[in-house]
Amino acid sequence: MSPRTEESNERIREEQKERILEAAMTVFAHNGYSETKMSDIAAAAQVSYGLAYHYFANKEAIFSALIQKALKGALDLMQYAHVQPGTPWDRLRWLTSEMLRGAQDEPEYEMVVLLALTSSAVPEETRRMVFQESQLVHEALKALIVEGQAAGEVVAGDSDLLTTAFEWCIQGMVFGMSYQGDEPARLPDVEIVLRLLKA
Repeated sequence: MSPRTEESNERIREEQKERILEAAMTVFAHNGYSETKMSDIAAAAQVSYGLAYHYFANKEAIFSALIQKALKGALDLMQYAHVQPGTPWDRLRWLTSEMLRGAQDEPEYEMVVLLALTSSAVPEETRRMVFQESQLVHEALKALIVEGQAAGEVVAGDSDLLTTAFEWCIQGMVFGMSYQGDEPARLPDVEIVLRLLKA
């Protein structure tokens, strides 16, 4: 048997880290920040306690990595929305569809970000990072709404407040889904959500 290459070792390391992060996302989202322990994360990832510590110094490091991943995903989504074909309304429809799909398929991402903003146990540095990155997401969404207003497709009014209302609508749906228990959640469709913005 030939020895593994450095490339294959690196791939294995990345897969292990990703497995730990995916498990941690679910644990943090359902247990909260204070109640989550490294042993919970290791058990959920089905790795040894020592291996979890090999990749991450502590739960704070895992939580910070999760937040960075979630916020990067949100920013990437906003950038993709801006380059979609069609009118500003077409781009808002595409974006809303993607946000609802994410809320349905991976609500834990949004729950972890909300946890970072609402839990006083989360380190202040992480909370600051979340607030700054969330502002970038907000501004990117607002630019799309302003573009839609200029085209007469989005309702007139304070674009900042419209953006906040839209964001909180999606966040509220994710938060509400966490109370569904075993019942399959039914989210409103894209057209219902977009009534909030329609001119």
